[in-house]
Amino acid sequence: MNTSEQSMHLVHSGKRWRRIPVAVLMALSFGALVLVSVGGVLVLSVGANIRNTFDLLGAQSTLLVDAMEDLLRAQMGGPENAVDGVSQLYSQGDFQIDEATMSAALAGALSATSGANAMLVCTTDLICSGAVRGSHGGPSSGIRHVPAEPEKSPEVRAFLENRRMISGRQWGAFVANEHGLFANVSAPLKRDGVTRGWVIAAVELQKLSEITQELSSRFGTHAFILDGDGTILADPRLADPDAGILPLTPLDTFGDPVLARYSERSRQTEFSAKRGRDIEVAEIQTDGQGASFLRPGADTYVAITRKITGYGGRPWTIGAYFEARQIGDEIERVMGSALLGLGGMAAAVVVAVLLGRRLSRPIQEIASQASRVANFELDDLRPLPRSRVLELDEQASAFNAMLVGLRAFSTYVPRSLVAKLVRTGQTGIAEPREAIVTVMFTDITGFTTLSEQMDAASAGKLLNHHFGILCRSVDANGGAVDKFLGDGMLAFFGAPDHLDDHAVAAVRAAAAIREDLENDNKKGAVEGRPPLRVRIGIHTGLVIVGNIGASDRVNYTIVGDTVNISQRLLEVGKLSMPDTAACITISKATASRLDESFTTIPMGEHRLRGRGEETEVFQLGVVTGVAPA
Repeated sequence: MNTSEQSMHLVHSGKRWRRIPVAVLMALSFGALVLVSVGGVLVLSVGANIRNTFDLLGAQSTLLVDAMEDLLRAQMGGPENAVDGVSQLYSQGDFQIDEATMSAALAGALSATSGANAMLVCTTDLICSGAVRGSHGGPSSGIRHVPAEPEKSPEVRAFLENRRMISGRQWGAFVANEHGLFANVSAPLKRDGVTRGWVIAAVELQKLSEITQELSSRFGTHAFILDGDGTILADPRLADPDAGILPLTPLDTFGDPVLARYSERSRQTEFSAKRGRDIEVAEIQTDGQGASFLRPGADTYVAITRKITGYGGRPWTIGAYFEARQIGDEIERVMGSALLGLGGMAAAVVVAVLLGRRLSRPIQEIASQASRVANFELDDLRPLPRSRVLELDEQASAFNAMLVGLRAFSTYVPRSLVAKLVRTGQTGIAEPREAIVTVMFTDITGFTTLSEQMDAASAGKLLNHHFGILCRSVDANGGAVDKFLGDGMLAFFGAPDHLDDHAVAAVRAAAAIREDLENDNKKGAVEGRPPLRVRIGIHTGLVIVGNIGASDRVNYTIVGDTVNISQRLLEVGKLSMPDTAACITISKATASRLDESFTTIPMGEHRLRGRGEETEVFQLGVVTGVAPA
């Protein structure tokens, strides 16, 4: 079985192929290709831009916090180095714990340490003396001596009592006095393995606020230092000694609306450890309403912080905050670019779909024309237009050439019969087989005499006009025209199309021919054409139907005694009613298959030429429901 036969077998075995229109296929293919390619690039670029934005923010955050930590440790590292140096000098015996030799050592250490406001030595009896920087510890003030006296500050006394059990350098609790709030670092004074006192360096917290003020100005942010997470240590507002605000103020009463909601901050997971070393990035809403980090509101801030240890019992939080719109503007630019990209991608998809539809039109046209060719409907076919696409143009040229050949071919074969064979699509339908059909034979009475009075062209034109009337009636009733024999026609009903009522169809076609001829004769009389008298013989019986002939010349035709009988029946009509315009004679085999809409007139039994037994013959009378073809 070849490919075409397999396809026809699938069609007639009940299987249906899931088919997709080429316009839809090409539009979807082009659109999907553009969507995947452009969309993929757009997603990658937008994702990369957003990642780059967060990476840049992480890098800037790390730079800010690193700079802040460096300045802070530099500020606090000076006093640490100072107490370590004094402790080492004492252990080497370079001075004694007395006012005469000790004051010079402390004054020298304080003079070399800009970050310290005071240097004190306290004995194990908690008697303290030392040097301070000016009346308020200002950087431009001179260094003055502090005479020995018992330590009165409860915080310092408690700190020194705890120091008895701790060796090495240590930062103590904050100490407040009339000059401000101070952080202090101490180191033991040991000689011969015995602790004889401690050297203490005091750092005013206002100096830390000056650091936050400098960083806020440099980075365009608001820097701060917290003791833990709940109290303020340093802030640009505290850098002004006349501001009237003290360090260690709780955040909710400090007067900063952003820091007041620091405990309600929302930590952001977009920033991994790779983007910022030990840095926390959080979102703070001052209005208490939620907002997206990527689409912040007017009261949304971003806080960047880091925990540092080593300056007391609790870790310090250093960081800064700024308006989230600084990030949001960049994100909005990225999203704006993404929207433009989406618009461009949508336009590209639309163009791709339209292009697919445009390219599919010639293919659709070819498919539409080819379906008509499949039904052998050649009259309404029009040549396909040329195309600038090479393959489509070649296809159109080949189709047009095929159409010319088919039209030429169709003039020499019964077109309706070929159309029926093509339409059935059954494998082996044209193979010779036995079938019961109804055969119609027609003949024009006296045409030989009539044609002698006409030229060949007029006679041919008259015959073509007559056969046109016959063919229309046969086609309209499902019959197949086999061939034309002189002025006669052979047609049959019931093959290749299967007709249960092929006898009814044949007789109804004959009745339509009779009515059409009567009307045509009336019209011909006006036009000057001679009237035609037709005899029609119809018989139902067994025939051999199929492709008959040699290998290079085959006709789909019928052979058998049924054909001969139908021809002999019209001879009965010629003899019985020679002057009737249209006489239709049918056999009993055909008449027995008719219903009550047909009227038949018995003509008796006749011995047909070439047959031994007699055949009962009927004349067709009135037929109801017949319309001209």
